[in-house]
Amino acid sequence: MSESLEELLPCPFCGAGETHIVENGKRWLGMEWSEPISVSVRHWCTESPGPTKPNRMIERIGRDRQRAIEQWNMRCGVIK
Repeated sequence: MSESLEELLPCPFCGAGETHIVENGKRWLGMEWSEPISVSVRHWCTESPGPTKPNRMIERIGRDRQRAIEQWNMRCGVIK
């Protein structure tokens, strides 16, 4: 897991599971890695029976690490 998970809100579906922050599109430049093209927050819910939890990976993507975290943490209001 990533060292910045304390910045992430829990999954709105399962509240747990596995969450990783992944830098996408980095290339080796011979002496160092390039900057990532984007950053993803990827989450897999814990397995349990029932229709309320997704059965595949949930992913939110941002241009950089902070934007990806903001996308993951975005929650909509409760609809009544």
